[in-house]
Amino acid sequence: MAHVKTALLSVFDKTGLAEFARRISGRGVKIIASGGTRRYLAEQGIEAVETSAITGRVEVLGGLVKTLHPGIHAGILADRADPDHMSELSELGYEKIDMVVVNFYALGEERREKELSFIDIGGPAMARAAAKNFESCVPVPDPSWYERVAAALASGGGVGTDLRWDLARDAIRRTGMYDAATLDLIPGGSQPAGTGDSILLGLTKHMDLRYGENPHQAGGFFAGGKEPSFRAIKGDLSYNNILDVDCCIGQLGEFEGSAAVVVKHVGPCGVAECEDGLEALRRAYACDPLSAFGGVIGVSFTFSEECAAFVAKKFVECIVAPGYETAALERLRKKKRTRVVEARLGCGVSEVVRTAAGGTLVQTHDDRLLAQDLEFVTGEDPEKALIDDLIFAWKAVKHVRSNAIVFAASGATIGIGAGQPSRVDSTKIAIRKAREGEHDLAGSVMASDGFFPFPDSIDLAAEVGACAVIQPGGSIRDQAVIDRARELGIVMALTRTRHFKH
Repeated sequence: MAHVKTALLSVFDKTGLAEFARRISGRGVKIIASGGTRRYLAEQGIEAVETSAITGRVEVLGGLVKTLHPGIHAGILADRADPDHMSELSELGYEKIDMVVVNFYALGEERREKELSFIDIGGPAMARAAAKNFESCVPVPDPSWYERVAAALASGGGVGTDLRWDLARDAIRRTGMYDAATLDLIPGGSQPAGTGDSILLGLTKHMDLRYGENPHQAGGFFAGGKEPSFRAIKGDLSYNNILDVDCCIGQLGEFEGSAAVVVKHVGPCGVAECEDGLEALRRAYACDPLSAFGGVIGVSFTFSEECAAFVAKKFVECIVAPGYETAALERLRKKKRTRVVEARLGCGVSEVVRTAAGGTLVQTHDDRLLAQDLEFVTGEDPEKALIDDLIFAWKAVKHVRSNAIVFAASGATIGIGAGQPSRVDSTKIAIRKAREGEHDLAGSVMASDGFFPFPDSIDLAAEVGACAVIQPGGSIRDQAVIDRARELGIVMALTRTRHFKH
């Protein structure tokens, strides 16, 4: 057991501090406190010794230096089981510090060029020192620990080993999180993903999940310093829900107008963009109503009562929108199994992080649509309406799992093929899906997230009446594919940008 006779308190977040200080001082613990914390305790009628009485020095540099002193750190770091440590501490006239209660200055996001002056130096140093010497000094790194520590002291036995391990682990975790947040304040501190020699991921848990992808897997949702780009208005989100919500946010972020997407198993099964939001929702759902059953619906506009009426008798797992009309929410609350999410679109994710092969893959977010203007390689540029459809199809196929094929017409998808080892198989699936939905492929456009290695998919597109194709290009057989499209009278546009999504 670690028996506590002296405790140093130096906190930014004073939640619960007064009650905690009263409880431990009532157990005979001598309280030492730095400037602002001591003044706060005095206002609460709690006596505390100023750190300057321990160090023999007043605070300097306007309070920047107050605890960075051997009188503080020797008292924290001295090993009680080492006679030499204790003898030297006595010779220096310093006293042991048995507990360190510390949390750090908050770091904001505004006026970042001035935020560096608020970086906490003394707090993390004391937290690390107490964690390092946790067998002799008890670290208390957050108000959430006050009750457990106070209860342990009230038991009369001191703070047990298991609790001290937990406290030390949390102290180190919190100092690491603080380092990650600090790095983000430095211009250029966050290097482009995959370019630096190391990466700090400062993630905290925002919610527990009932389980992961499957019931036997544990799961949780973690995020960095910024708030997540969504919040649940109704219902608890699952691991799979959050993945689908993210897919909605990414897909909808491609459009400036009123757009809708239906997502199933982390991929769109219907996308549409129209002047009228309700019409966009109807057309997105109509792309593949069979797959839409139990899916996630996302829209880029305020979800209206008319939209709520449209989904009223449909099984929808989750709805995602930037806002909701009051009447729409009233309707949606009656759908017991439907979760309702408010989301920020275009939230600007900078990095994609994924575990693989015992390590972690990191890359920049795919925030590019086109590397250049479309290159029409089969003849003159087509009319604007056809170009608009090609761009729409390209925005849609970007978020479909590779190998990805999308057929679209008049601002809506009508057939989607995804996740096949062969691109021609994805083309066949997209055509079959369109036919099952009784969509007319004549005059449609086809988009492919990667190049065509052979002309076979072009032949299939021509057979069903597609009039144009958009693809990255880059195959060693590009010319053969282009020649075949020209021969079949199909317009072909090259983007010179690939959008694989594995």
